[in-house]
Amino acid sequence: MKLLYIALFGLLGVLSRYFVFLRIEKLLNTPFPYGTFLINLIGSFLIGVVYILGIERALISEDIRIGIIVGFLGGFTTFSTYSLDVIRLIEKGEVLTAIVYASLSPIVGIGSAFFGIMLIRRWITGGTT
Repeated sequence: MKLLYIALFGLLGVLSRYFVFLRIEKLLNTPFPYGTFLINLIGSFLIGVVYILGIERALISEDIRIGIIVGFLGGFTTFSTYSLDVIRLIEKGEVLTAIVYASLSPIVGIGSAFFGIMLIRRWITGGTT
């Protein structure tokens, strides 16, 4: 069953990434790759949420949790695209933008995962952590 969930959620993650990316890029249309950046932040936040609900609180079955983390979030987040975005910015002469993007993505991504964890812990306990 686990493999089915990974495949199903993976398909949903890939399609979600594609449509979210298109929408963000169309709205913002700048050299900074906001689409990839925001997708990675959303994915980092969601992995924190799923971690708390699945591991700490056991509100999500192991198969579903793995399907979401490996399938959906694996298909949704875009580290390889992030790497290519950095290289493409450098090749376009946007070195400062590349440095800012390459630096902010992991820092803010980790912060997003932490925020997801803290938010769900607080929500589950009614604000008494």
